[in-house]
Amino acid sequence: MLSDITDTHQRSFLQEAVDCYEIGAKRASIVLAWILTMNHLYQYIYKYKKNEFDAVLLANTDKRVKISKLTSIDDFTEIPEGKFIEFCRTAKLITNDVRKILEEKLGTRNSSAHPSGISISELKATEFIQDLIENVVLKYKI
Repeated sequence: MLSDITDTHQRSFLQEAVDCYEIGAKRASIVLAWILTMNHLYQYIYKYKKNEFDAVLLANTDKRVKISKLTSIDDFTEIPEGKFIEFCRTAKLITNDVRKILEEKLGTRNSSAHPSGISISELKATEFIQDLIENVVLKYKI
């Protein structure tokens, strides 16, 4: 998986997630893989699909989203992640299947990133990381 990532910054970030996974820090590996995936999508959209995303932002009526146009890549952080996924689907930037994956993984990330009594198995962390890398990061090439 690491060798498939050509961007050195992303590869080192994925390596950090793998390092966490290998020492048993499953929650941390999930959070890092999620951050990598979101950052990858932000870069992809800003570079190739900014106009399509801006059109959806302009039509937005959700008061939680205060921006109506992307002026920098950092503007994505002003959008709640669930809303970001919805916007990506509305703009037809991702398929419905990718939307389902992202929504499911967002729930897992939320459970992993916040104090809870759930247990994160090695299998769950493996599936989480592989699913995002194979179905999002490697699919949407920058």
